[in-house]
Amino acid sequence: MLVTIASAKGSPGVTTTARILASVWPQDVLLVDADPAGGDVSLWAPAPDGSPLDPDTGLLTLAVEARRGAASLEPHVQTIDGGLQVVAGIQHPGQIAGMGPVWPVLGGVLRQHAGTVIADVGRLTPDSPVLPFVLDSDALVFVVRPTIEGYAHLRERLRWLADLDTGLRPMPTVGVVAVTEARDTASVRDLHLLLAHAGLNVPVLGAVGVDQKSADVVAARVARGIDRSLLVRSARQLVGPVRELAESRFYARAMAKELS
Repeated sequence: MLVTIASAKGSPGVTTTARILASVWPQDVLLVDADPAGGDVSLWAPAPDGSPLDPDTGLLTLAVEARRGAASLEPHVQTIDGGLQVVAGIQHPGQIAGMGPVWPVLGGVLRQHAGTVIADVGRLTPDSPVLPFVLDSDALVFVVRPTIEGYAHLRERLRWLADLDTGLRPMPTVGVVAVTEARDTASVRDLHLLLAHAGLNVPVLGAVGVDQKSADVVAARVARGIDRSLLVRSARQLVGPVRELAESRFYARAMAKELS
């Protein structure tokens, strides 16, 4: 299954959400840094021996191979400390230009992975180069902060996606996750009400409770255990809803392929 994690505007915690969700995923999982603004994985995640990841091995090398024909995923995957497998992102936005023809086929290449692929695609806009890749995913999860502007941009992005659904091609199932502070218990309820009032039939899957200390660990600014933190506990509660969201399209795709 392919799950993409995105924002409607700004940086509400997409990278933190994608990494922590992949870290607690109970089955075989691959984290892909597909943010066209530039990747972070190779900067904050060391290899198991403490050495830095190879920044030149990842999404860009996978794209080069894919442009030449059939691509093998394995040579472009690295393992970070803790055992999580990752595909490192591009190093600067200029590299994204040469990847244009590859985005429509990248989903198929990543599906070589036997388990679940979770991809951080950063901010999703109508002119985003990753849009073909996102539309080919099984589930698209928007991450939003509980602010007036955050909700407003999310609402408009969801309306735009609904307009793209002409019925001529399968679309990813869409869900929303709120990124909140530890004591915020109202954001999920408020987000439900906002989407319902806007006539948007999009489920709110839950919330990621980000405390700054745990976020610093994820971003490799400090080192300490966070297994019992609010961030990890809330991410574990999201696994079921996100997987269920993705499975509905994943199995529909498999059935359509079998019937064709």
